[in-house]
Amino acid sequence: MLNGAIIGFGKIARTNHIGAFQSKELKNIIGISSSVEVVDKIREESEKEYSRFTFYKSLDEMYANEKIDFIDITTPPKYHKEIIDWAIEKGLHIICEKPFTLSLSEAKVLYEKLSDSEILFIPCHQYKYSQLWGEFKSFVDDLNADEKIFLQFNIFRTGADPGLNVNLPPWRLNKEISGGGILSDTGFHYLYLSNWLLGKPQKVTTINHNLAHSSFQVEDTSQVILEYDRGIIQINLTWAYHARRNEAKLISKTGSIFYDGSNYLIKNFNGKEEKISVPEASDKSHYTSLYVELISDFAEDVQKKNFHKEGLEDAYNTIYLLDKCYESSRERKTIELRNE
Repeated sequence: MLNGAIIGFGKIARTNHIGAFQSKELKNIIGISSSVEVVDKIREESEKEYSRFTFYKSLDEMYANEKIDFIDITTPPKYHKEIIDWAIEKGLHIICEKPFTLSLSEAKVLYEKLSDSEILFIPCHQYKYSQLWGEFKSFVDDLNADEKIFLQFNIFRTGADPGLNVNLPPWRLNKEISGGGILSDTGFHYLYLSNWLLGKPQKVTTINHNLAHSSFQVEDTSQVILEYDRGIIQINLTWAYHARRNEAKLISKTGSIFYDGSNYLIKNFNGKEEKISVPEASDKSHYTSLYVELISDFAEDVQKKNFHKEGLEDAYNTIYLLDKCYESSRERKTIELRNE
């Protein structure tokens, strides 16, 4: 059985990662025995609430006392590079929350190191395990290769997730910690989904705004247009809505998929219309099941010594695309993308 440590014991670790590791599907395959949490208050509270885990203040203290095969990084992005560098030095496999790194320059350095290693690196791009987005992927794959599509994602939120410290400004609003606003946070999911659906785009155009929060260091609203050989993807994101809502629409000459945020989508393909049940995208209660599938694949690959670089490529390509989105917004122009 594989054993690991969670690095950072905040909200995402508690609400999804721990539940996944303790699921019936994983509990006899892979598990967590310890955690590193540098914030004294969170660590002390966690020791009481999660007594089955051993908590440490530093990576080195944890490593000196635990026999582990991997780490699961759930800290804010600012700390990812330092932790990944440490794990590479120790030869540990890595699960890492998105985004991979704080910047493209950091991603380039880690990409080179991980490419030359026998370390399995898997980013938490768990939306690719969603039944909802799987329906969109199947639709695209079933089209003729030369058929053009238009896909629109609409992602509306009331504000940045505060995490555990509900009485403090969310770390997501601090650019030095998060790297950006809603685009680098929630938007990151839709950038890797776009790469998954249509491959690497040729051009990107982004406009970032502060609609409701003029004092923010980071954008609260973002509009992204990705241009491909096969069509266009538009991503609309905001922290300035009155509720939490997700929508998506895909259209082509052959058919369409319309998802309005409920527990079903409407698919029309070659004149046949279907109403397909899916988990509600805005309901986080099913998110843990996505992590279960991601971690299950990770465990299987580690056990088979299949230290592939697919996750690393996905993580790097998405950071590259995110970087070009911000460049487009700063320069107020469309950016042509190189095949990196």
